[in-house]
Amino acid sequence: MHKIGIALSGGGARGIVHIGALKALEENGIYPTIIAGTSAGSIVGVMYAHGYKPAEILEIAGERNMRWMLSLRLPSRGFIRHTFLRKMLKRYIPEETFEELQKPLYVAIANLNTGKVEIRNSGPLHDVVIASSSVPVLYEPIPLEQYWYSDGGLLMNLPISPIRPLAHYIIAVNLTPRIELASEELNTMSGIAGRSFTLATINTIEPELKYADVVIEPEEIHQYSKFNFSNITAMYEIGYRETLKHIPEIKEALHKLKLEGVLPPEGGN
Repeated sequence: MHKIGIALSGGGARGIVHIGALKALEENGIYPTIIAGTSAGSIVGVMYAHGYKPAEILEIAGERNMRWMLSLRLPSRGFIRHTFLRKMLKRYIPEETFEELQKPLYVAIANLNTGKVEIRNSGPLHDVVIASSSVPVLYEPIPLEQYWYSDGGLLMNLPISPIRPLAHYIIAVNLTPRIELASEELNTMSGIAGRSFTLATINTIEPELKYADVVIEPEEIHQYSKFNFSNITAMYEIGYRETLKHIPEIKEALHKLKLEGVLPPEGGN
């Protein structure tokens, strides 16, 4: 049984927030040892599970190819292939299976054939992370075994329940908070389309929130598009600051559960 787990939601470019959250936790002696993630959360999650420190993940995220990969663009023809993500994973994540990671990782993917969410935590690693990050319509789905898979955010954008039985205390980071919009934000086709997509995503998140002990949900992130990677520092700082607000609550809960003193893995974070 793990002392502390963390669940990281999908959110496109907003995934940088997760890195700031991890940095704030570690600075305060809080080290999750089991991770669950969807889409962008699975990308940050696999790097953290590999053993990279938050500062190292931020440096990787600042690279040109990573910015292109997480900046969602409408394709000019057909589906976009995950060429860049596959190259990045091959370069920075030498592990080929979940079992080789330093920390256990659970990734949500959507089975397009069955219409059901699947949680993978064993077997081939890279294809599952790629599948979890395959935003529908923009990116081509990924074949695994006899089925086709796409972005886990279609059905479970914040996978908390898969690790609920495995950790005494779970921190969740949600990048799609429910925000009330002004009417002028809904007077264009793109505004309505974006809002519709967001609401569909929220409806996969809210049923999961009851499984978390604390939810870090920065409303400030709403001003930053999920499709633009030009505000890395600002989004990182949002995750960092919002998590710091929750540190007293987290520490008090850990004290009551007698879970203090969680140390970083030797040679790792």
